[in-house]
Amino acid sequence: MQTLPILLLLATFARSEDPLLETKECRERERLVGSEKEDLYALVDAVEGQTLILQCRFCKEAPNDRPKNWFKVDQLGRSKPHEVQLDMENEASRNRVAVNHKHSLIISKLSQADAGFYYCVHFEDQTNEEKFNYLVDLVEPDKLRDVEKGKIVDWAKYQQDFFLSVNGLFKESDATEFVYLRDVLKVDAALVTQWGPWGACQACGRPQGEGLMKKRGSCRVKLSPLGSPPPNLTSNELYLLEAPAISCRSSRLLKLFPQISSYTGNIPDFLLEDRCSGACNPDAEGVNRGWKVGKGKGFKYRRHSVLEEGSHLTTVCPESTLDNKVVWKKGGRELKRGDNSDPHVIVDTFSTLYLVEVTRAVAGNFTCFVDDIRMQQLTVFVYSKSRLLTNELLRYFMYLGFILFLSSFCYCAGLVITWRRRHLFRTYQELKEEEPAGADEELESFL
Repeated sequence: MQTLPILLLLATFARSEDPLLETKECRERERLVGSEKEDLYALVDAVEGQTLILQCRFCKEAPNDRPKNWFKVDQLGRSKPHEVQLDMENEASRNRVAVNHKHSLIISKLSQADAGFYYCVHFEDQTNEEKFNYLVDLVEPDKLRDVEKGKIVDWAKYQQDFFLSVNGLFKESDATEFVYLRDVLKVDAALVTQWGPWGACQACGRPQGEGLMKKRGSCRVKLSPLGSPPPNLTSNELYLLEAPAISCRSSRLLKLFPQISSYTGNIPDFLLEDRCSGACNPDAEGVNRGWKVGKGKGFKYRRHSVLEEGSHLTTVCPESTLDNKVVWKKGGRELKRGDNSDPHVIVDTFSTLYLVEVTRAVAGNFTCFVDDIRMQQLTVFVYSKSRLLTNELLRYFMYLGFILFLSSFCYCAGLVITWRRRHLFRTYQELKEEEPAGADEELESFL
């Protein structure tokens, strides 16, 4: 582990009202790299059964097309790094461990075996700027909802209320677990707050310059070795020596020190709030969250397409990427990806809808869902070629005949009027006589 070039990524577990869905982690470019042990890893909280996405790029930046590889260390201090084994099923949804086109590592149905240290390496440029490191550990899911909130002064009081007494126990308690941690494992432990990035400025419905932004501070047990530990330690004990910190709700901490975990596991996280100035952005602020989680009554987009029999149509679901779960339905019946039972309606493995050589039977309502969100309703109408060549074409010919008749009538009327007024036209001799006397001389001098 000492030979691995490691960076800091300070990331927190993004929690919502349903925290077991999906977690995305990325490195923030603005974060400075420190020399302290806690600045060497990105500590990531994960819950068993969830989907975890580890991004091999800086937050909010576009990925590049340079090749990258993911490696894993199963047990800190005991095993060597190895390349992450990816699933290679033809159906993307069947792959539990996969890498998408953005080089992000996706782990579905997370288990205890998936815990460990992950890092992404670009071999052509092995500088610190091209490595992204994550230390993934499982936490207890039943204690994720607790959170305190307030300003910086409230956070200072929060530390006194929750951290001060427990930190005193780490330093002076005579309880068996605290003594074993200090005197046997030679580890100095202390509660700290690990801050995540600031969220979007919530300016909707607020006076100018009085927006609200938030960032989450996660409870961590900072671990600092004090000396040489005894030999023959367990994997969990070695983890405490190698890891910079551990979550207050860590399952590993609960198994190793249940008494200490009873103190730290009940400490809530802190949501820091501060004023900000910004424009109203309902999507970023979560104003439309009810619609986004599938509770909206209608679809965000509605389209109508009129197709001729035998024509083709290709369409994708709006606002979807390869990272999203996209479902197409026709009349309420789900269209399976790669199913060729209907040669006229096909959804490929990238969730693109193809209507091929359409017939009257293809017409109907096609709907798509992005991560269970009602995204688009597409209504398809199909008309026959015979209708185009008879009624429609006859109607256009009638319009064209009327325009030609009107134009011909006006032209003939103009000719008749001109002929009847021909006596009013002047002859060439009359025009010649009306010219000024010196006009010919001026023309000759000009020439």
